[in-house]
Amino acid sequence: MLRTTRSQFSDRIAHTTGRRCVGRAGALLAGLSLALGLVAAPAAALAEEGGRVGENTTLVTVVASDANLRFRVPTVIPFVAASDGTLTGPSPEATKIENLSAFGLKVTNVKVSSENGWSHSSDVNGADNSIDWLLGPKGSMLRASAAAAETGTAITDPLWNMTYYSDDSSTDDILLETAGNVGRVTQDISSPVHIGTVTFTVAPGAHAAVQNGAPADGGLS
Repeated sequence: MLRTTRSQFSDRIAHTTGRRCVGRAGALLAGLSLALGLVAAPAAALAEEGGRVGENTTLVTVVASDANLRFRVPTVIPFVAASDGTLTGPSPEATKIENLSAFGLKVTNVKVSSENGWSHSSDVNGADNSIDWLLGPKGSMLRASAAAAETGTAITDPLWNMTYYSDDSSTDDILLETAGNVGRVTQDISSPVHIGTVTFTVAPGAHAAVQNGAPADGGLS
């Protein structure tokens, strides 16, 4: 069972809880990070001596527990809309996912849900209060309209990997780029409006294959 964490965003600013949460596997959490849990000791396998006196071998293994992972996701993704509908988001450094665990983690799914009558669509002129936007590391950004499907968007690209936590490395973070447009806005956006929620699913390990079809440069085409 995997661990999930979600963050909320808006066309100018979004809000989710800023506290760290701890939960058991399978719970949907809205906090910044998860506390590392103790792994239940697996049963040991015993080897017979097999005729040799005083000598035999024992295999030693280790496996990461996905019951309690430690990581942090952005709690706020603020978009500012220009008069032509172009969205400007925060810097990638401000919207990074951080691994706080002693082993590598990977994002396996991203799901976007709509709030307050907004529509995540690749056609911002197709309906009132439509938004078309991208999120992800440079070279593997995903479209929110695709991630708005019931099952979200499955991630297999190694650019969504995070190495073990280290103060001396930047590879334990995923810097999230953002870009987008809005159209046919009928709501008052002179102050922040909550227009959706992003849920990140994170698991131990690393992706090996390159994901096809992901926009590399942040463009919406």
